Amino acid sequence: MMTQAWDWSSLKAMSRPTSELPQYLERLVTGSPEESHRARSVLYCQVSNQGQLYTAAAACADFLAAHARAGGRLNSAALGTLEEILSARTPGSTVLVGGRAVDTAAYCRARILDAVPDILRTADPADLDQFRGVCFLVPQLADSAPQILDFLHRHATHPHPDVRKAVLEALEEAEEVVRDGHNP
Repeated sequence: MMTQAWDWSSLKAMSRPTSELPQYLERLVTGSPEESHRARSVLYCQVSNQGQLYTAAAACADFLAAHARAGGRLNSAALGTLEEILSARTPGSTVLVGGRAVDTAAYCRARILDAVPDILRTADPADLDQFRGVCFLVPQLADSAPQILDFLHRHATHPHPDVRKAVLEALEEAEEVVRDGHNP
């Protein structure tokens, strides 16, 4: 499922052994809503706590992006985890990918961008929480993925007021990102 075999023991998380994180990723995408929410809480604390990005985030972003690319639908908890990873930064943090050290935040952003078409394809306005998750995630990527603005414009006139509100807020932010660039 993932693009590379991760040596979890070489990755850093806030406090838990990184070898525990794959089980939380599985619960995040396959668990009940309660299990997914609990898994998101653990992953937030361990990989992107209060804006601090840990190297384990790279493997988490890879896992979630690969899940989406393989046709799996990301629920609101998984989308929230991606948004938290995308928003976090640790200057100088690098992770080994294919034997090369790469910037952790840049790697995470690239993997999430790879999955954008699949995330947009499975966005479902009938599932308001999941759809809002998409709307929270995608504006930060709008300068690198033009299909995001198309997606948001297509849904801007949705008949459901909560969907329309989420889309219009995301559209405003996405247009700002396109105009001014994303804020690393």
